[in-house]
Amino acid sequence: MKDLFSVKGKVIILTGGSGFLGAQFKRHLTLCGAEVVILDVKAKNPVDITNPEDVKKAVDRTVIAHKRIDGMVNVAAINAVPESETSKNFWKPYEKYPLELWKKELEVNLTAAHIVTQAVAPVMMKQKSGAIVFLASDLAIIAPNNSIYEEGNFKDIAYVTSKTGLLGLMRSWASYLGRYNVRVNAAVPGGMFNGHPDGFVEKNSALNMLGRMAKKDEYNGVIQFLLSDASSYMTGATLVVDGGRTAW
Repeated sequence: MKDLFSVKGKVIILTGGSGFLGAQFKRHLTLCGAEVVILDVKAKNPVDITNPEDVKKAVDRTVIAHKRIDGMVNVAAINAVPESETSKNFWKPYEKYPLELWKKELEVNLTAAHIVTQAVAPVMMKQKSGAIVFLASDLAIIAPNNSIYEEGNFKDIAYVTSKTGLLGLMRSWASYLGRYNVRVNAAVPGGMFNGHPDGFVEKNSALNMLGRMAKKDEYNGVIQFLLSDASSYMTGATLVVDGGRTAW
């Protein structure tokens, strides 16, 4: 019997594969037998996903090496943490939010996703097959609850805006590529534990039905599902995996 969830042998382009969550997806997909190609400025072969020429060259190299591209997962994002001194400006009151940070974050989190899709789509259109996954956020569906952060900190407004924009980008590409049998969907994760302070973990956990933050490997199955034949009749969809937070 065919394993509908198999990604064995699939060639997958992964943006942000050097980050915390991207590296997790790379390990999982590789263990499942996929050939994962990383597009990241911190990768062994650096690729600036905000540069269309850089992305086009990387996609061309992938096609030359593997003859096809079966999937693309867009994970790359600037997601500043309030505990970091270098990212404190991302957490400013919205009326004081620096415009240069706004532009940079939307460039990486939203525009780059479009750039990579523009490069990958023609390959999949020619193949008449492919699966594209955008990693959004529960904050693309609900407003941030700023009460969980320290006084004077407010959830990065450019991050929330860019992740919300990804859902519109996903639906537009899904509508456009459906006639070519290319599927485009979004995964919407909730908060994931990554060494956060105890106080933040307690407050964040109280926002969802399961009463905890996600473990780092709990989104692997979602990504695999959206890349596999198990989701072959699914496109333009938003798959929410947030412990029930947005259902409350």
